[in-house]
Amino acid sequence: MADASLRARFTPMIGRLIIAGFFLLTAGVTGWFSLVYTVHMGTVSVPELRGLSDQDAEQQAHDLGLVVEYNEAGVFSTTVAPGLLAAQNPLPGFHVKTGSIVRVSRSLGGEQIQVPSVRGESRQAAIRALENAGLVIRGRAEVFGQGGADSVLETEPAIDSTVLPETEIDLLTNRSPAQPLWVMPSLLSRSLSTVRRFCSGHRFRLGRIHEVDYPGITPGLVLRQYPPAGSPFSRSDIITLWVSR
Repeated sequence: MADASLRARFTPMIGRLIIAGFFLLTAGVTGWFSLVYTVHMGTVSVPELRGLSDQDAEQQAHDLGLVVEYNEAGVFSTTVAPGLLAAQNPLPGFHVKTGSIVRVSRSLGGEQIQVPSVRGESRQAAIRALENAGLVIRGRAEVFGQGGADSVLETEPAIDSTVLPETEIDLLTNRSPAQPLWVMPSLLSRSLSTVRRFCSGHRFRLGRIHEVDYPGITPGLVLRQYPPAGSPFSRSDIITLWVSR
């Protein structure tokens, strides 16, 4: 009997609570939709303009009552062809008022790098400069006597050319310094003292002197020489003489 009395007392209260909750939920949903309608009333959703040409983007924006403005500085993009739109602000789906401006940037294509001017630099300095520019060193060919010691002569792709990031670069470097060359003069029949003065005055290296017995020839005259007369000659070469005794 007591349980029945309690149920009879609380049943109307539970019903009233359910009804009140229903009205509160209905009011909340209605208020949310009203708020959304109020906020979006008189606005449009920004369309997707990326990947479009200037003309197509302006047409879509015009149809929605929006205005397109261009950023003169383009943006690098590996996914959008050069000249097409690659960036926009606001982004697609953003709600703006009619007459709002959408700023866009054209694609410059993939980012490009100018090969640094490393001609005349040491090999290590050139490698650092190229790697700091975002390039990759691939081959390292060497020649001798074509410039300053341990200096870069050329690159492939060429210096100052425009390439993509992480392009592989070949280096051509000179291993030993270039040396001036002369034609070796004839020293035959000259006195040893004259040859010594000649070599000292021109900073040529006079090496070993072989004394040879040669009857009838005045002592101290050059009978034979190396390098021979008429051959290429540099200051690093050593002159060897055979002199009468």
